[in-house]
Order: sequence, then structure tokens, then C-alpha cells
Amino acid sequence: MLWVYICFIFIFSQFFSVGNALEENEIIVSVVLTSQTGYPGSGAVASVFLVNNSTEILTIQYVGINFDWMPSDQFLGHNLSEDPVFVPSSTNHIFEAINIIVPPDASLGEHNYSVGIDGIKGTTESFSWNSQNYIFTVQDSQKQTYDNLLTQVSTKITESSSLNYQSPTAKSLLEQAEGAYVQALVFENQNSWDEAISMLNNVSSYLDQADVEEQKYLKEKSSLENLLIIIGLVAVIIVAVLVVFYLIRRKSNKNISLQT
Repeated sequence: MLWVYICFIFIFSQFFSVGNALEENEIIVSVVLTSQTGYPGSGAVASVFLVNNSTEILTIQYVGINFDWMPSDQFLGHNLSEDPVFVPSSTNHIFEAINIIVPPDASLGEHNYSVGIDGIKGTTESFSWNSQNYIFTVQDSQKQTYDNLLTQVSTKITESSSLNYQSPTAKSLLEQAEGAYVQALVFENQNSWDEAISMLNNVSSYLDQADVEEQKYLKEKSSLENLLIIIGLVAVIIVAVLVVFYLIRRKSNKNISLQT
């Protein structure tokens, strides 16, 4: 079941300027992104999971994520100070989703991001906690197009290969499609996305043509088989007529002989 969150997404400039009242292992945090990769201008959704491994209740007032394309003291997330989240000892909590937008000018390659959490341990000890760095990869937008097309074409070529074409032309087109598919993978390894996408489009075109040729071949084959059946039936009828005619004529000749 999909969870749909309606929440305020904002950037809060700085967590509490306090000492860390938590030991490193007293909070365990994991982050799940809808995708570990993106491209400039694309979006993703992050879910933050927190486990309170301390012996005290934690009152969470701020939770956010900092990406390395942001200033180090800014976090994208939730201000919970007016309605804090209480996480008892040895329990866990899933925060509402955080919407991420990759800046249009983000550089390609790996980027670090981390989670920041501010709150109170027990009743009085304020803390500011930062997670380890995680990796998010920004790719060329053409790579995204290629990946989507590759999934479609891979499925299509598998289905076509399983059809066991009878048409020689269709078989030839399937072989060309397979060759173009291999070439697309070569271009992928070279990060030549335009050429790789072009090859995948060729694969799709070859497979479409193969389907047309196979249907045409099967239709012609069926027509020929029907024609042969008709010819066979006509031949049987002609032979039967000739046999009957022969028997009648033979009987007639026999009668004439008896009369004479």
C-alpha cells in the first residue's frame, strides 16, 4: 500500500547550538529513498527511520537531510517543535516523507547526504545528532531515458525470442535486433547515451517489423494451405467423376456386346 504524506517541506537553517547529550550508538537511523540515483531537476522521496537505543525517552523537535549541494548548516525536513515526536526507549519511529529535488545545476556523480536530528533526551538534556554520510548518485538525464527504454526493450526482445518465428524475414529481423541490442550495451559502457538510445530505438523498430513479417508469412502460409486443400478436394472429385464415368461407359459397352 502506498503511503501518501501531506506535509510542509522546508529548510531550517541550523539545529540547536548545544552539546551532544547522546552517545553515538544511542540513535540508529536508516534512510530509504525511492531511488538512490537521480538526474538534475528530478525528484525523490526520503523516509527516515529512527530507533531509540538509549535508556531515556527522546523528544524529537527537528529532523532533516543535508545534501552536499546545500550549505552545511541547512537541512531539508520537518520542524516538529510545535508538535514534537516522542520515541520511548527501545522503540522506533518512521517520520513523514521528505521530498527531495535535485538542483538543475547539480554536478554529475556521487553526492554525500546525512540526517540531522535535534531534540531532548529524557526531560532536560538537549541534543543535536548527525548520522554518517550516505551516497546519492546524480546521473545524466539521458541515462534516465536510456534506463527506461532499456527495460522496455529487454522485455520486448525476450518476448519476441520466445515466439520462434517461422518467417525467414522475421528471423533475420530478430537477429538484427539482437545485434543492435548488444551494440546499445557497448555504447552504455562508453557513456554514449545518444548512440545507445538510438540503438535501442532500432531494436524496437526491428522487432515491430519482425512481428509484421511473421503475421504476413503466417497469413500467406494459411492461404496456401487452404488453396492446396481445395485443389486436393477438386482432384478427388474429378477422379471420382472419371471413375463413375468409366464404370457407366464400361457397363454400357457390356450391354451392347450382349445384345449382339
